[in-house]
Formats: sequence, structure tokens, C-alpha cells
Amino acid sequence: MLGREGRNTHRKIIMERIQHIILTKRLWRISPYQLILFLLLLMMGKSQQEDLQDFQKNIPARTVWGAVGKLAELPCDLTPPNVQDSVKLLLWFKDTTGIPLYTLDSRKGNVNAAPHSAIASDLGQRLFFSIGETPKDSKLQIKDIKTADGGVYRCRVDFFNSPTRNYRINLTLVVPPEEPRIFDAQGKEISQVAGPFREGYELFLSCQVMGGRPQPKILWYRDGVEIAGVSHSSTENGITTVVNQLLLGTVSRELYGSKLQCRAQGSKLIPSVVKEVVIQVHLKPLGVKIVTPNDLLTAGHPVPLRCDSWGSYPTAKITWLLDGEPIRNADVTTHSDRDDLNKTTSILTLKVTSENDNSELTCRSSNPWFSGGAIEDKRIIRVAYPPTVSVHLANEDPSRVVTRSEGQNVTLKCRADARPPVTSYAWFKNGMRMSGENLEILYLLNLERESAGSYACGATNTEGETRSSSLTLKVQYSPRCKPGTEQTSVGAVNMLSMSVKCEVDADPPESVKFSWTYNNTRNVSPVLNSRVQNHGLVSTMEYLPQSDTELVTLACWASNSVGRQQTPCLVHILPANPPESPRGCELRNDTVLEVVCVAGSDGGLSQRFLLEVISTNSLNFNNDGKAIISSIDNDVDNEISTMNDQATSSPLFRIEEVRPQFRLDSLEPGREYQLQIYGVNAKGRSNPPVIIDKVRVSPQLGPYEETILSEDPTPAETTHQGNEKPSTVVILAGVIAVAAVIVTSIIVAGIIVVCKHRPKPPDPQEVRKRMRPERTDVPSMYIEEDELNEENMPRPAEIRHSRAAGPRSSSTSSHCYVSEGFVQYSQPSLNGIPHSIYQKL
Repeated sequence: MLGREGRNTHRKIIMERIQHIILTKRLWRISPYQLILFLLLLMMGKSQQEDLQDFQKNIPARTVWGAVGKLAELPCDLTPPNVQDSVKLLLWFKDTTGIPLYTLDSRKGNVNAAPHSAIASDLGQRLFFSIGETPKDSKLQIKDIKTADGGVYRCRVDFFNSPTRNYRINLTLVVPPEEPRIFDAQGKEISQVAGPFREGYELFLSCQVMGGRPQPKILWYRDGVEIAGVSHSSTENGITTVVNQLLLGTVSRELYGSKLQCRAQGSKLIPSVVKEVVIQVHLKPLGVKIVTPNDLLTAGHPVPLRCDSWGSYPTAKITWLLDGEPIRNADVTTHSDRDDLNKTTSILTLKVTSENDNSELTCRSSNPWFSGGAIEDKRIIRVAYPPTVSVHLANEDPSRVVTRSEGQNVTLKCRADARPPVTSYAWFKNGMRMSGENLEILYLLNLERESAGSYACGATNTEGETRSSSLTLKVQYSPRCKPGTEQTSVGAVNMLSMSVKCEVDADPPESVKFSWTYNNTRNVSPVLNSRVQNHGLVSTMEYLPQSDTELVTLACWASNSVGRQQTPCLVHILPANPPESPRGCELRNDTVLEVVCVAGSDGGLSQRFLLEVISTNSLNFNNDGKAIISSIDNDVDNEISTMNDQATSSPLFRIEEVRPQFRLDSLEPGREYQLQIYGVNAKGRSNPPVIIDKVRVSPQLGPYEETILSEDPTPAETTHQGNEKPSTVVILAGVIAVAAVIVTSIIVAGIIVVCKHRPKPPDPQEVRKRMRPERTDVPSMYIEEDELNEENMPRPAEIRHSRAAGPRSSSTSSHCYVSEGFVQYSQPSLNGIPHSIYQKL
């Protein structure tokens, strides 16, 4: 009879056997007795299941580590208690499951030949029980371990004669730790490069690893060699963190470019988790040397000097110094060769001067990461140089601008510093070499205005020739007429106020004072200051002509601190005339339709230009088919609004321009026009006008693509072509024009009658003779009569000034006397003015 424990064990064996048969679908092996017993066991309730769990807990468990994807071997000793006994049945269970995972049935007596059976599941397919060479070495092999395979396995061994033996194996899966994290002393996580660390200073790194089963061991390695650190662990919220801190008191150069590894090693079943970082170390320069030979340098010639430094990381900073001061704006080329002990090369293109002779040249190598770690190489340089030249006054006055007055003397000295000494000197004025001057001292005697300029000296030795900077000599002089304004002529119109300008050159210009004199056929008188306005070197006088016939000469005198003007500037007031007709008029049609002419003489007054556009259908023609042109008295018709008296028809429109260039935008295509061009000033307009006849614009083209048909510019008469009938509008315009001509003719006739009663003016030749001074020993301020007759006087564009060539011929216009009321006589100071000019004429 079995005891209570024996009965329970027998029931468990039967139940496990029946569960195995059911799970393996081998129901045909169940005997009726076993089936009935299995059903009864299922009905026994919870108490028996708890007894089974308590039984399993009492069995000690052995821990076996396994890794996912690896092979695990769970040991089970099959050695019987005595040699006469043997294994009858082997069953493997997992956790509290009552159904066996694996079965080895050796009831037939030979365990090696016993059939193997495994549960029909993924785990069962990966199970195999291996019988070792000795029963003690038998193992249950689990291939390709999965995460769910972990747990407590029980090996049950039944013997034929001995009690059943149970083994508990705790298959614990290895969990790899998280990737190590490396931090620096500031708590900053390092991903790839640690540092930079400075040579000679300490290094601190911390490696942290979280998780892992079993708890990993943290180690530091450099180039495969373990480096000792301080390790400790801590647990927070159920998560264990292991930390290993590495502290190196002194960073050596050997650490440059090396790699440090933090390894988290938990189990040999899985590889260690490694974090690798590169150590960046800043190194001090080991040496520096100027490798270029210390040869004699030539001033002004650039010379490359090379300096090498090695051992520094990052690249050494190379600084060149001359006499302890950095060479600024130097042409320096730097090259680094990292494969050659961090070699750095600096090439200085040095251009020395004479002042650099016997100077100390220094090449300094430093790493900005280290304070006070610079190293230097020095040498003394020698310089051969051409003369260093400067020019000064003989009294050593350092002024660079020397001011003297006309007639004074100046002595200049050339100072030169050269190695070897100077062999010859030269002097220059305004950049041009002065012939015959080859001494160290230059004498300038009896200065004139032309003596002013920039003076420099040059010196020569075997190294070359050098020219000094310039010394400026200013020669102050009394006023004189500005070139081209010594004698000018101005056209005048009766009772039309005009401004007369006098312009001089003087030095100094600040203190220039002006005075004017008035000279007509009767006397020479000073002009009141109230009529004169002075602005620097320019004086302007307001003059009101009161006659068209009298010849007047104005004399302008100026003075400054140097002296008084020796010869006055003369302005001859001459009767003005109407302008001449423009010349060379032509039609152009490049981008726009325009008429372009060349201006004729302006008659002594400012002129402008007028173009009238007349429709040829509105012109009146004579019996010969020519357009009727009526002349105009230039002395009467002075206004632009009455300038259509050249034809009997009113113009369609007028264009007035400052220059003889007219743009025609309003011509209608298909019509024929006549163009008349005039020059106009205050005395009237040019006569005859320039006429461009038969101008037509093609109707097929746009406003800027006209086809212009016209004949060459003709005189005042034009040939009439065709007998087209004028329109009503044109006839009406012709009637109005005829009426205007009649009214104008009446006015002109009245003016002519009035002018005929004026007294006949004196002959201009006689006037000029009387204007000459009585004394012949005093230079006249007027030019000779013969010169006046021979020289052709240009006509000004405004109230312009030009070189006087004598009065205009009286044949071109009538003349009237200048009223004596124009000049208000006074007794101004005439100091310095030649007495002969003011003698009574």
C-alpha cells in the first residue's frame, strides 16, 4: 500500500501522462482506467493544485542564463541512486503548467533508445534532450531562445525502483543594457568627439549605463587597454544606473587623436555594449625657426622669409614682429601639414625700408588655447637702401608750403640719408627736371609769378635714385586781368540795362578791391561804388546805355595786399545789332523729326532761335508763282509775337529754342509745309530767314517714321509749285495776316519819321581819335585804331565778353549819343591809377 504522499505522486504521474497524451493527440494510448482517473483528478478541485504548487516551491532552483536568439542548456542529472536501478520516465515541465513539455519514455529499459516526444508548440519544436556521455551531463537544449522562453523549468526523473527525482532550473534571459552615455565635466553629453582637452591639464569623463540583466560592469579602455576608473551604481524608480568616472590628472601628448571606449559588459552570452569617442587634445607648439638665410636685404625690394613651427594643435598662430611690434598689413601665407607633427609654415613677404636697418625680426609661434606658451626665434636684419631725401628751406623751416611775394628770394636745401653715400643731386619743378641744378642747394632769386610751383630734389647712390616729396612755393602777386578778358566788347541796346563783368586773377584773393572808370568821348570819370557789386575776384557793374551811337569804354582796376593792378581790364560798349541768320539748316529724321542749324553771329546780345511752320496752301504768290515775302524793319519789330512778317500768311505754330534745334511733333501727314528759321535778340531778328520749303509727311507712317519730302533751304523767295485752291480757313488767316501787316507798316513809318529828325551822330573814327590820351609818354588803355579795324570782333551769346577788336562798323545800324546823365560824377581816390588816363580828352 502506498502512503498519502505516494498516492499523490502516483496521481500526478498519471495526470501528467494523460495530459501529455492529449496534447500530443495520441488518445489511442489512454486506457479506460487512465481516462477515468484523469477525469477524477480534474474533479478533485483547487486544493490538490495548490498542493502541487507547494511541492514545486520546495524544490531548490538553479539559475541558468540565456540570451535571445542563442542556445540554452538546462541540466538534468539522470544518475540513479544505485547502480541496479535505471531511468524509467523523464518529464520536463515549465512554470506551474501540469502538461509536460518534453517526455523521454524508457520503460522498455534502454534510456538511450527511449522515444522522445515534445509538446506541439513553437517551444516544443525547439526542444531536444541530449543524453551526455555520463548521465550527469544530460541537458535539455532550447534553440533560438525567445523572450517568452524565460521561466522556471522542472525536470522530473522516474526510476524503476528508486523514488522520483525533481530538478528546478530558472532560465533567466539576459537583457542587454542601454547604450552607454558619456558626459564631460560640465555635464554635456558627448556623441563622437570628447574635448578639447589641453595638454598638461586634467581630463574628466563620466560613463553612465542604465538597465541590463544581469547588472553590467562598466569599464574604460584605450587602444584595447583597460584604464582604471571609479564605478558605482544607483537605483531609481526600479531602474539601476551604473556610473564609471574617469579622471586623468595630466593630459599627455600621447592622448592626441586616441579613442576611448566605455564598455558595458553584463553576460558572456551577449557582446558588450560599447560607446567610443575620439579624444581631442590641444597641443602646445614644440619649436619654431626662421629657416630663410640671414642675407643682406635691399630696401624697397620684397623678400620672402619663411618660418616653421611644429607640434601645435590646432594650427599654430605665427606672428611676425619687427623691433617688438607686430608687422601690420603684412603679406603672410600660412600652410599646415598635419601629418608632419602638426607642422605650420608661414611665409612673410617683407618689404624693408632704410629705417629697418639693424632691426630685430621675430617669428613667434603660439597656440591661442594656452596663455603664456608662445615660443620665438629672432634675428637682426641688415638693409641696404637708396637715399632718403627731403627738401627744406635753408633755415631749416619745416613748412611744406612757403609763401613769398614777387621780387623776393628763396633758398632750398636737399637733405639725404643713404647707404652708401649720395653721389649726385637733381632738382625738379612741377615734376620736371631743372637743367643745370645738380647741387645740394637751390637758389631762387627775384621771384616771379611763374616761379610758383612744387619743388622736389633727388639724390642718387649705388642703390638707386630717390626723389623727395614736394615743397610748395606760392608767389603772391597783384591783380591782373583773367586771361582772355584783358579787352572785351559788349553789345548795347538803347535804354536797356546791362551787367558788365570784370574778372581778375590775384593772390591772395581775399583782399581784392575793385574800382571802375568811365571813358566816353568827353572825359574819364570814376564810377560810384553803388553801381558796382564785388564777389571775390569778380566785379559787376550795372550800365544803362542811353544812345545807340556813342562809344564808351569802362576800365576795371583791382588791388590786393601785394599791390595795385598795373594794366586795367577794358570793356568796350558797342552798339548792338540784330543777329545773323542761322546757317546749314537741315531736316533730320533719325528717331524724331527735327530741324538742326548752326547759330550765326548774335549781334552782341543774347540770342534765341525761332521756327515758324506755315502751310503752303495759305501763302500768297505773285504772277511768277513765287511766294511773296515782305521785309521787316529790325529796329521796330522786336517781339516774337510779331515775327511772322516774312510771309503774308500767319504761321500754324511757332517753336522757340535757346539753341537752333527744333523738334517737330505736330505736322499732319499729307499736308505740305514751309519752315522759316530766325535768330532773335533784343535788337530784332535775322533777315532774311532760312526757309525750308515743301516739307511733307507721308500719311502711311507713324509720327516717328515720317517720310520727309523737302527741297534744300532757300533764300527768302521760294518757287510756287501747283495751283491748289486754299481752304476757307486758310483764306481767313490770310486776311488777318494782311491786316496785321498794314498796321505794322504804319507803326514802322512813324518811327522812321521820328528818327530822321535826330541829330546826325559823329563819325566813329573821329570819336576814337578824340578818346586817345593827349600824352604820348603814358601807355594808353585803349588799343590802336589800326588794330581795331584789322581785328574781327566775335559777338557774345549773352551780354558776353570777348577780346575787343574795335567798335562795330556804323554801316549796319544807326547810332545815338550817350547821355551825360548816365555817369554821376564824384571825386574818388585815384591813388595808383596812371594820371594820363584821367586827363581831359
